[in-house]
Amino acid sequence: MQNIASYFMQQLPEGMSCRDAEQLCLRLYCTADGVPQIYHSQLTRFGLADTFAELASAGWVHAVDDRLPISDRNHWVEVISSVFTKGPDVVDMARGRELARRMGFEHETPAA
Repeated sequence: MQNIASYFMQQLPEGMSCRDAEQLCLRLYCTADGVPQIYHSQLTRFGLADTFAELASAGWVHAVDDRLPISDRNHWVEVISSVFTKGPDVVDMARGRELARRMGFEHETPAA
């Protein structure tokens, strides 16, 4: 099985901000649109939490505040759980779609 974290690091070697990584994580939890089938089994709450914790530990996710425990799996579980505790407004689907495109997961649909 190919690791989605490795794929992210190849696609965007410079990484991304914590805020963008959180939106990408939420988007991938909410929809697998455009994501190759090979990665679907990793798009669970704990699969994504492990992935983003690994990315944070590798320095791929750039923290704004060093006190934020972004390399801890529990941080990412809480990010995903916020959809249930705070409601769907925590997900910026437009930003998530843009970030997914940067990862090569979605392609622009030609205008009609």
